[in-house]
Amino acid sequence: MAGRPAWWIMSRSSADPAPAPLGVCIAISTLGAGLSRIRLPAPSAGLTYMILLQCPEAADPGIRKALEARADTQVLALEGRGLSNSRNAALAQADQPLVLFADDDQTLDPAGIMALAQAFVQDPGLALAAGWRAERLSTRARAQRLTRLNSGRICAPEFMVRLAPIRAAGLRFDPEFGLGARYPVAEDYIFVCDILRAGLAGVSLPVVTGAHPHDSTGDNWSDPDLMRARQAMIRRAFGPWAPLMRLAYALKHRRRMGGVGRALGFIREVL
Repeated sequence: MAGRPAWWIMSRSSADPAPAPLGVCIAISTLGAGLSRIRLPAPSAGLTYMILLQCPEAADPGIRKALEARADTQVLALEGRGLSNSRNAALAQADQPLVLFADDDQTLDPAGIMALAQAFVQDPGLALAAGWRAERLSTRARAQRLTRLNSGRICAPEFMVRLAPIRAAGLRFDPEFGLGARYPVAEDYIFVCDILRAGLAGVSLPVVTGAHPHDSTGDNWSDPDLMRARQAMIRRAFGPWAPLMRLAYALKHRRRMGGVGRALGFIREVL
């Protein structure tokens, strides 16, 4: 395996990963009553939880108290709304070297999360590592460097960042994207693109970090507002190359879009 990066070698091992010496903060975004949906795993060495609670006045105080009673968990009440604003609060407040982003209706796999954390131990130059949700892991998934072209599937709780280079580069989630914003999708992909555009390294590894058994906003291909948000995502990510990328995107997803007619409308930005 000479010449292979250490994270590639690690990802091919069938042995259980050793605990990563880098701590991981799992940043869980929620809104008001959504606090009741959170199901945290049992405490695990190296993992802490930061629950970012918007609209805290609507949350059940008993549930909040029970979560705050855990030594590995803090609940951070936030003003305002917007998923990107919540994630940015995690980037500002987290006190561990690594942060993994999650939502309140997802399940988490501590073993997979620690396996993903090992990539940062093996490669000190790594800023971003992406695993997979259990229901989406393909048998063809393999370790690979991330680019803007192969990062479109990445979303919470699949990706983890090293805080130091992210903060040093001044990178944040774009508040124009994500639930509660003008464009209610693609905040994770835009953030990944910004990381890679800044010259920081990212990798995808075939490890499961959690699951999301319910439909998500990104599964909706019939809402015109969401389709316009996808067009905005492509403009934001690819700039002058956006027309060509809209064509490629429409060809790839034409069945989800509802046929050739709607795909042509997407290409022309007419919806």
